[in-house]
Amino acid sequence: MKFSPLTAMFALSLIILSGCYLPSNYEADFNISKNGDFAFRYTGNITSIPLLSKIGKGELSREQIEESIAIYKRDLERDSSFEKVQYVTEGRYKVKYEYRENILKSKSFTFIRSNAHFLRLMRRKDGYTEIQGNRPPKKYIDELISKGFDSRGVLRVWTDAKVLKHNAQLVKKGPKTVYVWALNSMRDPLPSMILLLK
Repeated sequence: MKFSPLTAMFALSLIILSGCYLPSNYEADFNISKNGDFAFRYTGNITSIPLLSKIGKGELSREQIEESIAIYKRDLERDSSFEKVQYVTEGRYKVKYEYRENILKSKSFTFIRSNAHFLRLMRRKDGYTEIQGNRPPKKYIDELISKGFDSRGVLRVWTDAKVLKHNAQLVKKGPKTVYVWALNSMRDPLPSMILLLK
């Protein structure tokens, strides 16, 4: 995905989004065992909307842009699960991320940030475990898409737990059943799954 500083100018209002990072061109995988152990892996791009906006204003010197690039890189790298954070262009970073935990112990997991997530795994009060997708409000989605930015990727969930409900587009049965979402736009239905863990 490539977009110009002119495009970025139209993203200025997006700074007030709840959260400031958006994923694109990604592959994301949850591997969830019925005992609660899970691993989450993400490979793809993450765009910093505030950085994109700063570049679009055209008011920063090259040195200031480089400083901002480093600031957002360090912000992502505060989470040690980011194994790679490499700046590409116009607010976009190529990243690799991997995290392991047990959801019965940690209660919840969010990616990218708790206030800027596009995926959440959470233990509910009723005892069920749920995967929830997330996205910006519709007016921001419409603005981003109209200016050439959209989020595309593939989400896969591998699990041997009992799945009570899901909206995956493809299911492949096996020792661990694979549920697949091919997400071609932020306007697509959000991934959703409810599991019963033991």
